[in-house]
Formats: sequence, C-alpha cells, structure tokens
Amino acid sequence: MIAPVVFRTRARTIDHLGREQIADCPTAISELWKNAYDAYATKVELHLFGGEFKIAAILDDGHGMDRQEFESKWLTIGTESKTSGFDVLEQDRNGLSPRPKQGQKGIGRLSSAALGSLLLIISKRKNKPFVAALIDWRLFENPFLYLQDIHIPVIEFDHQYTLMEELPKLFDQMMGNIWGESDDQARTQRVAEGWKQFSEQELTDRFETTTQAKIEKTLIADVFAEQHFNKWSVWGNNTQQGTAMFIADIVYDLEIQLSRTPLANTEGAEKITRERFFQTLSNFTDPFAKSDEPTIADFKYSVTGWSDLSPFNILGEDREFDFRDLEDLEHILEGEVDNEGYFRGRIKAFGTWHDNYVVKPLQPYKIRRDTAVGAFSLRLGTFELQINSSSLNNEQHAKFTEQAEKYGGLKVYRDGLRVMPYGRVDSDYFSIEERRSKNAGRYFWSNRRIFGRVAISRKDNPNLKDKAGREGFIENRASKRFREIVENVLQDSANKYLGTKSDLREPALTNIKEQKNREKAEEDRKKLQSQERKRIRTNINNNIKSLVEQFNEISLLRQCINEQITKSSLDELQLLKIKIDLFNQTIQSFSLSPVPTNLGRLEESYRAYRKHELAARELLRELTYLINKALADSKAQSSYEKALEVYRSKLSSINSNITRYAAKGKELLARQQGQFELLVKECRGQYKLAVDDYLTDLKLEKLSLDFVLNKLDEEQLKVDIENSQKLSPYITAIERINEQIDLEGLAIYSMNETAKYQEEVSRLHALAQLGITVEIIGHELEGLDQTINYGLKLIGEEALSQRQQAAYENAKHAHLVLMEKLRFLSPLKLSGKKEVEKITGYKIESYIKSFFGDQFNKLAIELEITEHFKQIVFFELPSRIYPVFINLLNNAIYWVQYSKNNTRKILLDSNLNEVFIADNGIGVEQDDVNQLFTLFFTRKSRGRGVGLYLCKQNLQAGGHKIRYETHENKKILEGANFVIEFKGLIHE
Repeated sequence: MIAPVVFRTRARTIDHLGREQIADCPTAISELWKNAYDAYATKVELHLFGGEFKIAAILDDGHGMDRQEFESKWLTIGTESKTSGFDVLEQDRNGLSPRPKQGQKGIGRLSSAALGSLLLIISKRKNKPFVAALIDWRLFENPFLYLQDIHIPVIEFDHQYTLMEELPKLFDQMMGNIWGESDDQARTQRVAEGWKQFSEQELTDRFETTTQAKIEKTLIADVFAEQHFNKWSVWGNNTQQGTAMFIADIVYDLEIQLSRTPLANTEGAEKITRERFFQTLSNFTDPFAKSDEPTIADFKYSVTGWSDLSPFNILGEDREFDFRDLEDLEHILEGEVDNEGYFRGRIKAFGTWHDNYVVKPLQPYKIRRDTAVGAFSLRLGTFELQINSSSLNNEQHAKFTEQAEKYGGLKVYRDGLRVMPYGRVDSDYFSIEERRSKNAGRYFWSNRRIFGRVAISRKDNPNLKDKAGREGFIENRASKRFREIVENVLQDSANKYLGTKSDLREPALTNIKEQKNREKAEEDRKKLQSQERKRIRTNINNNIKSLVEQFNEISLLRQCINEQITKSSLDELQLLKIKIDLFNQTIQSFSLSPVPTNLGRLEESYRAYRKHELAARELLRELTYLINKALADSKAQSSYEKALEVYRSKLSSINSNITRYAAKGKELLARQQGQFELLVKECRGQYKLAVDDYLTDLKLEKLSLDFVLNKLDEEQLKVDIENSQKLSPYITAIERINEQIDLEGLAIYSMNETAKYQEEVSRLHALAQLGITVEIIGHELEGLDQTINYGLKLIGEEALSQRQQAAYENAKHAHLVLMEKLRFLSPLKLSGKKEVEKITGYKIESYIKSFFGDQFNKLAIELEITEHFKQIVFFELPSRIYPVFINLLNNAIYWVQYSKNNTRKILLDSNLNEVFIADNGIGVEQDDVNQLFTLFFTRKSRGRGVGLYLCKQNLQAGGHKIRYETHENKKILEGANFVIEFKGLIHE
C-alpha cells in the first residue's frame, strides 16, 4: 500500500541554515548589511557596547516591517522577497533610485545567529506601530525538537517607553520553549522530553553546563538598556522607519573588536581576528568606481565601539584607499569584458599608459543561457616590490606597502556590494599566488600587492551565484569560465607589459634606475644643503661673540696704529706685523665660505655676521698696508732681511695650520676606516641573511625549487644594488681625493648653481603666468567696469533709505578708487600706439603722489622732492619711465621701515647730469651690489626679484643708465642710493 509522507523539520534546521552555514562573523555582518541595503536604508551601523553584558546592535533606516510583514517574510524562510521578480514599491524606496537585489536565498537574516545567542529585533514601518520579537538562537541547537514546537514571541507597541515594560513578557513567552505552556499540554510534553534528551546527551558528552541551563540563567532585565536603543535613529525620532537588531552574548570575534590595544601591538588570535574583520568590512561598497560610473553613494556603513559611554571608531565611512589612490600606482589595468570573453581597455606599466589593449579569450565560448558569463569590468593596480625597481618615490612606495597590508587583494563586487570572501588574504580564487609560486617574475601579479576589483552585476551574470555559506561562488560552468577569463587577462598583461617575459620591463627598469640615481643625487644635495645650513648656524652661534671682540680689538689698533708706527723700533714693528698677521689668521678662521645661495631664515643672522667679518677684513687690509710701508721705510735692515723675517713668520703660521689639519684628518680617516670595515662585513652577510629562510623551507619541502631559484635571483640583484650604493661612495670619494678634487667645494658650487637655475625657472613660469593673468584681467576689467557703473547708476536712481544710501556711497567710492588705481597702471601697457612724450620732474612727482596716495603719511615716511628734481626735462615713452620710479619708490618704502633712525626719509634729487633716488633705510649689502640688477635677485621675504631688473632693461631700451652708488662720499642719504643718467636730460 502506498501512502503519502511529508518531510518533518527539526528545529536544528534553522541552526544549520544560519549559525553553522555562514562562513564567519564578518561575513554574517555583511549579509545583514545587505539586507539593510535591500530595504533601501541610507545607512547601516554596527555598535558594540562593552560592560558586563556585551551587546552588538545593527541599526538601519530602511523601510522597516509591520507585524504582518515580519511574520510572513522575516519569519518565513526562503521567501519570494529575494527572487529576481520581486520589486520594492516606490513608496518604500525612501526617495532612492531602484536598487538591484543583493539577497538570493532568503536566509541572510539567519546570519544574526552567528553573532550571538540572544536577539531582540525591532522594526518599524512609516505610520505603523513598532513590531518586536525576542529569539534565543540556542533553542535551535536542540536536535530533539521539531521546528513547529518553537514559538517566537512577537509584540506590537506604539511608543518607545513601552518596550522596557514588554521585554519581561517577551522573555516569559520565549521561555515557554523550555518549560512549555499550560494551554497546550501535548506541546509541553514534547518540549520537556526534547530538552531532557538534549541535556542528557550534553552531559554524556561531558559539557560543563547544558544549553537548557544557559538559557534559563538569562536575566533579560539586565541585558538590554536604553543606552543601546538610543543609538537607533528611529528611537530618537530622527527617522520614521527602520530595523534594529540587538544581540547579546556576542561571539569572540565581535567582543575582541572592543579592544583598545593598537593592532600593531597585538598578536596571535586577536591580531588575526581583528585583521580579518577589517579586511572583510572596510571596503563593503565598491571604492574603485569612478564618479562617472554607476556607484553606491547613498548607502553608508560604520562600526563604532562604546567604552564607558565613550565612542571610538572601529571602521568608518571615510575611505583610506579608493580609485584616486589606485590611480597613483605605477601599474594599472582597467577595462571591460564583453559577453564573448574579450577584454578591451588600457594598461599603465611603469607609469606610462598604453591604450587600446585587447585580450582575446583562450577559446570561443558557446553561449547557453544557464552557463553564460556576461559582461563585467576590471580595475586593479599594483606596484613593484623592490623599491629600486619602482617608478614610485620612497614616500609613495612606503605608503602603498603599508596600505597593501590593510586593503590589498583582488575583490569582487556585485552591483556595488562586496562578494565574500574574495580579496581576503586567505582567498586565492583566481590562483594568483599559486601561479606566482611557480615563477614570481613571469607571473607578475601578487594577491597581497593588488589593489582593485572585478565588478559584476546580477543582471548580466545571473549564473554567478553565492554559496549558501557566502564562501564564494557556487562551482558551476559559469563561475569556471568567469575565473578563466580573469586569469587570462592577468597572465596576458604580465607577459606583454609587466613580467620578466615582457619586452618593456628591462628598458623600463633601466630608466627607473637612472631616475633613482638622479633622485638620490637630489636627496644628497638637499642633505648637503641642510648640513651646510647647520654648519653656518653653529659657527655663527659659536663665533659671533669672538668675532665682535676681534673686530673691536682691530678697531682699537687701527685708531692708534699711526702713533705706534712712529714710535716703534724695527723689532717692535716686526712684532706688530706678527700681531696683525695673527689677526688675519683669526679672522680667516671665522670665514663661513663656501655658503649656499639660499640660507632661508639664516639670511639675517648671516648678513649681520658677514658685516662684522668684512669690516674686520677692511681694517686689516689698511693695517697690513701701513705696517708693510713702515717696514719698507725702515733703514735698520736690508730688504732681504725684512722679507726673510716675514717669510719665517708666514711659514710658522702655515705649518701650524697644516699640523691642525693633519691631526683632524688622521682622526677622521681612522674613524672612517673602522666604519668601512664594519660596512664590508655587513654587506658580506646580507645575502645569506636574505635567503636562509627560503633554503630552509625548500629543505622542509614547503617551497618548490622553481620558486626558491627565482628568489635567489631576485635577492642577488637586490643585494648587489644595495652593496653598490653603500660601498661605491667610499671608493669614489677616495679617488677624488687622490685627484685633489675638493668634493665639498664642488658639491656646494653645483648645489648653488642648481638652486639658482631651478629658482630662475620657477620664477620665469610664475612671471609668465603673471603676464597671462594680467592680459586676461585687463581685457575683462573694461567690461566689468561698464557693468558696475551701469548697476551703480540704476541703484542711484532709486529711492534709498539712509542706511542703503550710505552703503551705496561706500561702494561707489571704492569702485572709483579701484579704477583710478588701475588707470595709474596704464603706462605699463605693452600694446597699442607708443609715442615719445615730454616728461618732467613735476609730472613724475604728480604720478608718484597720485599712485601711492596717502601711503607715505600712514607709514610716517617723509618724501622730499627737491626743486632741482622737479625742473628736470627729457623725452621718452611714459611706459619706460613711470614703472622705474614706481619700483624704486616701492623698494624704498619697504626698506626704510627697517631703518634704525627715528625719521624715515625718501629723497628725489638731481644735479646737472644725474637723478638720485635715495632713502635712509638699511641699504644694500656689499656682497649683493654686483647682482642687484639681475633677474630674480631679491632680499625681500616675499619679493620676486623682477623690479630692479625691469628698471635697468626699460632704461637701457631708451639709452639711459642706472647704477647703485657705492662711494660713501657721494651718497646723499645713508641707506640705498640709486643714480639714473637720463639721455638728453636738461633743466628748465
């Protein structure tokens, strides 16, 4: 007899589908986040609370559920809500665009069982009551209960404060699954028998505590509190809908995230767990989609820890690595794969892009609906492991090496959300590391060093389905072809562009090494410049006091030298000569030469120091001249005897200096010889240290011979380069010493020349940009002036309040002043008709006073223009002359503010042939006079060094001359004195 029979479902089926099915804790969280995404949430948050009872809360602001939906969908396994034909109603989308469904099997909600034992779920749909349920997932671990005997307590409530009153009732109803209920004796008996059998089995298996006892010990009043609920935006009435899951008795993987120990200081299980948690969830949404590509911008996620009511960020919304960072990598592969398996895109190799890159499939794919692989895109990048082979600079290489530990791995995204577990260090879905172990050079790509992803969509690739445990795609023909296509693209790009088989690699590495050498030279230049500045700063600080004392002694000697020479005998004169020579030696020892051109903030201190040094040298030149003349005039000795005495004195001084240099040189040579021997010893052991582990692993059969041989080659190349960089500078330096080449002097000269030309190029670019800007602005200002005038005129015709009238007058005045200033610049125009005009001192005076306005009064500067100046007359283009006076007056205004005089003064004067522009500021240093009119020379903190150069060029174009007066007796003020010789100058 045939009788129909139905499947009977044990309660443990839920445990199989949920807690035991999901791969791990972070994967479970990702499933719940995807549920929030499917519910059209704009944000989902995971909060972890410390304390005696550690709680996890997953909160979203999606459309939520009412009671009917909760029972018919959330509590129903395998619902149609996850099928491809289900569409979310427009009113449930929270104003968002339609989203592709992420869930597939309708069991993702059971992932919460993998996070902790006790779940309180609360949901609210807009304009509907709250619905809440309490579930202890341990109920479903009992293999002796049937699923229909487990009752889930569910309630509805309208106000938040009601929940705390209802929680004990929910708990009592839930405990009916342990103790049974009085109104159903048959169920009570089945439940009691089921728990009895389960407890006996656990005790037989030597469990310390039975599951039943653990559930019964739960004190619901002590578990959930308002501080947990308050983090949900719905609870604070910030949103009107959403779902919250509060989980107690959380698993170790969540509990350990509350640790405040820096990850770098952890080890063992804690380090592995926290790293995997971060690697899985940090890039939950696709960070590698560009702004013009489909991307998820309306869904945020975060993980926050709470310790004593204080929050700390575990995983935030800010991305530390996205497509913008990826674009800085030296190797990038990006493009699209079509339905036939053809890849079309572009590739960047060693920093250079190559367009129109096509990879053909290994074989033609016969398209069948149930096995087809549709279109998808790739975007990934990497960098060279060895820094000497990388086109990245040291900072970039260090940055990417560090970030590879956190964000490395080839990930897979479906419709913008992460497919687990691809991209984690324990996943090698595309066999990248497997191939690399055979030949690391040829199979270039490394999973640990890849940044990027493969992006698929459910629409184009419905056959790529997740396993039930979310451990990757189900192994079917579609997933195998998908993997084959990606692997083919990776291998082809390595063969043609990146790996040792590529024709591009060797020339690229040669260029990179040359570039690295240039960069090292530049780094050495900066290091030398820094050392030189430090030397100069130290010498100034150590010697300035002694230098001033020596200068004062030399000054006293200069004041009485004539009297001493007159009264001194020959022997006394020779002693005086020796004393002056000693002064010369001492002042020479204070010299800071050679000096870099750019001293930065040391400039002012150096100028003060140099001023004393030059003054002392000048006095010593006078003293030397006077003492030599006195010795020459003396009749007590022959000329030869006198010269011989001087020779012996000089020789003694020279030998003393040689002895000092010899002692210092021997000390340095001995020290360097010891350091060199230590360095040689270190270099000899470097290769053995680098490859010992590989040889040991080969002996233990942990690595293949091919892999080890490749590593031996790689390490040899690396060690050879490093040894060369360490040892060759010693050899080169000694060779240059043998050739008597002053390395320091040559280096500083080269450094100064390089700095000068780099600065000149930079300023030329700035000047060019300035010219372009002026040209554009000048063209536009005319139209803007008319527009503003028209607007002000219309406003002036309206009836305005007193306050509005005042504002109008201020705006009108400011506009007039601005345009007046711009009109003063009209002589600077380079285009248009150019005519020679009669220029007088009166016109120049009027132009200067109009241009600078009341600036002289504000700065308390006395501007004196003599009658002689006002009476000058000559013929010239105004565009050549007025800018000269504007520049000279600008400089004078700047420098007189540093004057030590109580009165700040600028003077314009003239004689029969020349015009003078002088001030009583600090003047020009003697060392700077020769380069005063050169392009880009300046001592102003924010100057461009263009003004005086243009002054000279403008004047030369008209046959005029300008110079800086250096003779003290010809200066009319004690500061800077400029003299202009105008061709054809007369006085009226």
